[in-house]
Amino acid sequence: MYTRAEVYSPLQNTAVWIAAWLYAAESSDTLIDALHDLGGVHTFGEGPVSDLLNNIRAVADLTNPEPVVRLILWGPGQAAAIAPSSPAFAALTPAGALAIRENDEVAHLLVPSYDKGGVRWRWFVEHERLPEPAWISPGEADRLLSQATEKAAQLIEAVGGADHDLPAPRLTVGTLSDFYDTPGLPNSVTPRAAKLFARADQVAAIIETVTDKVGDHSLDPHLFSLWRHIRTARMVGVADAVHDLWRLSAFNS
Repeated sequence: MYTRAEVYSPLQNTAVWIAAWLYAAESSDTLIDALHDLGGVHTFGEGPVSDLLNNIRAVADLTNPEPVVRLILWGPGQAAAIAPSSPAFAALTPAGALAIRENDEVAHLLVPSYDKGGVRWRWFVEHERLPEPAWISPGEADRLLSQATEKAAQLIEAVGGADHDLPAPRLTVGTLSDFYDTPGLPNSVTPRAAKLFARADQVAAIIETVTDKVGDHSLDPHLFSLWRHIRTARMVGVADAVHDLWRLSAFNS
């Protein structure tokens, strides 16, 4: 199993950048540059990413406090918040999806496929309310990640000690953290969401060190719960950042 697909999410930053653009906190040019950093050339059908953005702008409800952009991640031990009978569910890759809220009854699901050639987007319309995610507060998500960080650190120290050639596990984690930190987030992201993302990246880097860099997959069953906490933290962080953008927009209107 290739761990990075389970613990890293370019879609997390993509969701926040799109929301910041929708609420006029970022320009179109800045958004397009950020998207390029988050996977290369983005295409939608036969057209450029600007076609995708125009469609998002046309349907997005910016007046409701519910997040206009939702990040949907899934993996072992965690089902996607999409109806299993949906065509969007069938199109899902490990990268997940974005949900754009139009109203209480209609959501638009954007499903990306990442490869060396860039990012290809598909669009699906859901005419029923999406299943509710396991909403938890940013504080609770942070607490769960704090526990996951401690457990993951213990795992890497255990496998990096006696039986594996890993002379500098913390340096390895630091190098991977540099990867997870790029290409950054909009300036409008709340410190609370940024903290959640940073902690998720830290745990992700530790887990990747244990599995793919060290080559020890014997701990995979024990890591499933950590993966779930990472994905949940990313989804909660996006929801918090998007809600704060709505709050500032409503305050300034």
